[in-house]
Amino acid sequence: MIADKEQRPTAEELQLQNDEQTLFISGRIWHELYPKADPGLFLEALRREIDLSKYGEGIAKFYFTFVIMEELSPNFSNWVGSDYYPEKASIDIGIRLPYQDVVDGDEKAVIKLMEKALLEGIDTIAEHKQEFIAPFDYRAFKKDVEAIFENPDWYVEDLAK
Repeated sequence: MIADKEQRPTAEELQLQNDEQTLFISGRIWHELYPKADPGLFLEALRREIDLSKYGEGIAKFYFTFVIMEELSPNFSNWVGSDYYPEKASIDIGIRLPYQDVVDGDEKAVIKLMEKALLEGIDTIAEHKQEFIAPFDYRAFKKDVEAIFENPDWYVEDLAK
């Protein structure tokens, strides 16, 4: 079914939604590994539980990319690492997961690998503290994300959707 003109969001509404979002989680993942490795599970859980403004104004937008590729080509190597953009108070983090471990792992094992990668990515925020335009408590942010992961079934609700 195609939405009629009245049901479609306007460009202005889409931009407003994007401006209100503070957490972005995506992946550069070989297609055969999806949905075993699903960044959407993390995005939904964090958006539901985390208010980024609670930790300070130094980071207003948090972009995280799971990189799950057998080999990194020059086209994709720039997805790994961490960059802070003071003019936007945003941080962009890409963490590479061990490809073969994802291939060989079951769903729970892959989710654990992704949890570890996300927490490792949050740790990279410390490398940029000197550049922050305002304070940001990345340790409290990490602690709250860890609290989500303490529930072994934190992602089950999202899988049911």
